[in-house]
Amino acid sequence: MSLPQPQRILVFCLPGIGDAVQFTPALALLRRLLPAAHITAVTMFRGTADVLETNPDLNEVRHFDFFHAKLPAALRYTWALQREGFDLAIMTFPANRLGYNLVNFLAARRWRAAHRYRHQTWRNAWFLNNITVTETGNLHNVEENLRLVRAIGARFGITVPDQPAQLKVMLTAEDVAYGDSYLAGQAITPATLLFGFHTYSSMFKNMHRKCWDKDNFATLIRRLGAAHPGARFLIFSGPSDEETNQYIAGQLDDRVLVIRESNLRRAMAMLKRCHVFVSNDSGLLHLGAAVGAPCVALYGPTDWRRLHPWTDRHVVVRKDLPCMPCFYYSSRPLSCPANLDYACMRDITVDEVFAAVERLLPVNR
Repeated sequence: MSLPQPQRILVFCLPGIGDAVQFTPALALLRRLLPAAHITAVTMFRGTADVLETNPDLNEVRHFDFFHAKLPAALRYTWALQREGFDLAIMTFPANRLGYNLVNFLAARRWRAAHRYRHQTWRNAWFLNNITVTETGNLHNVEENLRLVRAIGARFGITVPDQPAQLKVMLTAEDVAYGDSYLAGQAITPATLLFGFHTYSSMFKNMHRKCWDKDNFATLIRRLGAAHPGARFLIFSGPSDEETNQYIAGQLDDRVLVIRESNLRRAMAMLKRCHVFVSNDSGLLHLGAAVGAPCVALYGPTDWRRLHPWTDRHVVVRKDLPCMPCFYYSSRPLSCPANLDYACMRDITVDEVFAAVERLLPVNR
């Protein structure tokens, strides 16, 4: 006898924007498995909500700042969700912290789906969930999320179809028009060779230490400008990136434009126009992959096999040090356990990244 299928589903997209984007193929599968269900996404960051609110596989998107909320406020919000009668709560991958599983446990009345992680296994109280899969440690994050949704389907006796796993980020006509208008105002036309860059990352859990040196970015842009005199360069900047990007732009000429756009979908409309996008491992890298920009991805302490851009049009630039990757999903911040001061990033050369960019350029350029 099959179990009653969930009618109201809560999807927690609490980690970063890139993690949420990498859940979108699993979200599409979830919608296919349960076409009549009402699916609500809850995000911790405003930018994640902006990206997901146009996704057709969701009925609604809500935002609550768990990151800055005090414990009583977070508990009140979570209990209010439970009173709405959600049958199933899903904690998307990766979310290896006790607080995430507590939220998942408190929010759903019956079913709670999440991963059992390879590190800090008992400390995160994975057993609060009753639909689980064990993290493999080698599959891409997109695939890990698909495994979780397939486990949900199996629990309810639903045949899980095979389908292509594609990132899904939807831009509105207004988003695209804004991006085109902004670039046109900077004398950037559809014929302009356009390079994009994301040079920094969040400082949360020391994630800024996984970034390539700012002088390397400046040298790379200078070299690309010499090789392609008609090219223009977009450096995408958020609040944590500003100091680094001001420094880089200050070393270069007026062909470089720093994009300070708080609306991520508008920024993505400009990112979509880039012929090559160069980035550290960051949320914007995965947004670039989602809108079809060819990506040069720089990896060091984080695992490129699990986090590379989910697109055929990408090149990963990395060093093969015996200590890498060293970062794994847990509550611990990024550190350099080999005491090499992140040589995995420092040893990536401008020549290597320049060659990767040239490899991805259209043949007629």
